[in-house]
Parts: sequence; C-alpha cells; structure tokens
Amino acid sequence: MNRNTVFDLREALSRVDDDRETLQAMIEVFLEQGPQDLAAVRQALERRDATAAARSAHRLKGSVLQFCAEAAVEAAKAVEAAAKGGDVEETTRLFQQLEAEMVRLCEALRTELEKNLAA
Repeated sequence: MNRNTVFDLREALSRVDDDRETLQAMIEVFLEQGPQDLAAVRQALERRDATAAARSAHRLKGSVLQFCAEAAVEAAKAVEAAAKGGDVEETTRLFQQLEAEMVRLCEALRTELEKNLAA
C-alpha cells in the first residue's frame, strides 16, 4: 500500500468478495459508528478511565481493520496498548494521532461513497 493511501480499497473489496454494495454498506455503518467509538475513547480519557479507553480503542481498531487502513489501525493499537498499561497521559497524547487518522479515514471513505453513488 502506498504510504499516502489512507485505506486500501482493492484489499477491502477483496475481503468482501469484490461486492461493492457490501463495502458501501460497511462504509455507511462505519461513518456513523466510527466517530461514536472515537468519542467513547475521548470520554474515557476525560474520565481518566484507562480500562474503558482500551476497550473503546480495541473496538475502533476492529472497525478500522475492515478497510485496511494501516495508519489508523496502528494509531488505534498504540492507544489501546498505552491505555492497557494504565498511562492516561501517554494514551491522551497518542489519541491525538488516532483522531487525526480517523479524520483522514472518514474523509477518504466519504469520497469513496460519493464516487460510488455518482457512478
């Protein structure tokens, strides 16, 4: 995958047997649920609840994996690991990168949806 690529469309499609409708439905669900999962991590960090932050980051990582979004997956892994270690300050620092990667991923997925809907 190209380093500038936010997610690997070809690989994501291959995981759903090249069914564009299925991938489109997955993107729509993610665009609704992903930001909610990200907010759950943020809220857990605001409460200084590392356990809840780890759990939410793990859920988000699983969601991001389906799109083969390497940078977002790695950012979610880092947040999850730091939270499991109980280091709220480090987790909060890493969360900023996860948040940025989620913005990039959501924008790229929205663009993909718009291309498919226009086609």
